[in-house]
Amino acid sequence: MMSSVSIRAAMVIAAVYGYFLIFAQFAFIELLRGDFSGHPDRWFFSQGFAEKLVLGWMAVAGIGAGFWVAWKSASAGKIRGGLLLAGLAAAIAPSMSGLVGYAVIGILTGAAIGISTVSLATLIKSWCGIAWVGLGTGLAYGCCNLPMVFLQSPEHQAWIAAGFAGFGAVVVPSRGNFSAELRKRTLPFWGVLIVFTALVWLDSAAFFIIQHSQNLKAGTWGEPLLWRNGAVHLVSAVLAGFWLDRAGTRFILGFAWVLLAVAGLAVNEAAGRPFGGWIYPVAVSIYSTALVAWPAWFSGAESERAITWRAAWLFAIAGWFGSANGIGMAQSLFNVPQAFVIISGLAVGAVMMFSYRKYWRFFVPVAGVILAGFFTIQETPSRPSTPFERGKQVYLSEGCIHCHSQYVRPGTADESYWGPVREMASTLSSRPVLIGNRRQGPDLSQVGARRSATWIKLHFLSPQSFSPGTTMPSFAYLFETEKGADLVTYLKESGEPQIGRVMNVISTWSPSPTGPSEDGAALFSQQCAVCHGEEGRGNGPMSHLLGKAPANLVEGPFIWSADSPDRDLKMARLIKFGIPGTDMPGHETLTDDQIDALQKHLLQLRK
Repeated sequence: MMSSVSIRAAMVIAAVYGYFLIFAQFAFIELLRGDFSGHPDRWFFSQGFAEKLVLGWMAVAGIGAGFWVAWKSASAGKIRGGLLLAGLAAAIAPSMSGLVGYAVIGILTGAAIGISTVSLATLIKSWCGIAWVGLGTGLAYGCCNLPMVFLQSPEHQAWIAAGFAGFGAVVVPSRGNFSAELRKRTLPFWGVLIVFTALVWLDSAAFFIIQHSQNLKAGTWGEPLLWRNGAVHLVSAVLAGFWLDRAGTRFILGFAWVLLAVAGLAVNEAAGRPFGGWIYPVAVSIYSTALVAWPAWFSGAESERAITWRAAWLFAIAGWFGSANGIGMAQSLFNVPQAFVIISGLAVGAVMMFSYRKYWRFFVPVAGVILAGFFTIQETPSRPSTPFERGKQVYLSEGCIHCHSQYVRPGTADESYWGPVREMASTLSSRPVLIGNRRQGPDLSQVGARRSATWIKLHFLSPQSFSPGTTMPSFAYLFETEKGADLVTYLKESGEPQIGRVMNVISTWSPSPTGPSEDGAALFSQQCAVCHGEEGRGNGPMSHLLGKAPANLVEGPFIWSADSPDRDLKMARLIKFGIPGTDMPGHETLTDDQIDALQKHLLQLRK
């Protein structure tokens, strides 16, 4: 029966889990990465230390806060307080910086989620029926998948999450009357912990892999599919609520696992991604609805205190522990591992079989999916064994081909910028062929001959520092695992065989300035100061990260003599193309007039 209290309860569920999804799992992590990727001199970020530490503190705070609620007892006031704390953390997160600042936000966020989720799981039974839990869970997923939410910047997502939390705090109902109604318990509590942990673990790993692989993401839930995903989440969660209300928990978790496992196997193949994109949100919405409702209705708890304790244990082990391990084990993976599907399936199937032997028929579909996983393992190529091969897979999975080519177009400015032109046969021999459209970035077929490995890595960490105004995002997260180093190896080794040809291009180029004089000092500040410093003394903000300190352009030593007859030409070529084999990059896209202005400014810097 519809009532204002039931509606408000659904809104609170939507607010709590919407906040968790859009802020704790998205915006907060992106803000953290963005802050540290802009400061690659913070050594611990390159190793993923800061992110792991902050998220670890958030998990500890969440678990501790959940058990604190179990110790003190749940209340509507605790939900309001938790949501207000959550809103505060999200609102101030965009203005934070550094490890300490983000640690504070992580702890506040974890504590707020722990208080809110455990208290909510205890009290929803006194406010509404199970079907309303499905509606609230579906609204959380549906709202977070709206393009105007999902595609916002991390800062805006944080403020949206603060709005979710504030709205939830306002609509929290007063304490209701506890219902002693008990639903049939189909699994012992130890089995519930195992099954939900397996589901959350597999979901977290699969989501992380798909979200961080451009090809998998585009075919599964890319930008054009967000409206569809939101609708599928909402409908599936609502139907799951009705299922739990009418039929209880019989088979629902196993059904959710089968869908999730099939989706995980499907997205590994291009032809299966559209199908996986449909069933993945169905599976997630079904088990998420069950997770929210389980402590109050299906855990066998006969009092609110018992519900609270079971909720605290369930969310600590299945929620925080399962999620953290799923993400942690997926850091360097390119596809959803079939082994993950098999291991989680064995756990789910074993619990079902040993808990209620009369449900043995259920193990048939589980066994079918497990066998499919075994066959898929036999047919799946082994993981690339060398850094070069793995780096190429990263190049493909991250979608680099959508902004960069690996083919210098003959008869165009490309020859001057990124040339020389390579034989078409060598380009077509690559599998896959990586000619690319290149509408936004430079050609990368010979970047390894023009840039050092150190420069390439630093550019991935902080593109804006080395290419002011670029639209390229930071890829600092790749360097939390071996992916970053492998990608650098691939780009470096791909271009190194072309060093001789690049040197020939450099030796035949000469500038022809014709236009009005450019502002050399401004160009130096924009293009060179990041390494050489504003005064040219080799002490720029990135200088200490290079293998060798940049040249002191004021005091020397200089690679050209003041009275050399070809001094100006050597300086112009150095500015234009850098020094292959060193960390000194070229500035290939600068015009001849800009090169001339920079050369004159360098001469003015000399004592």
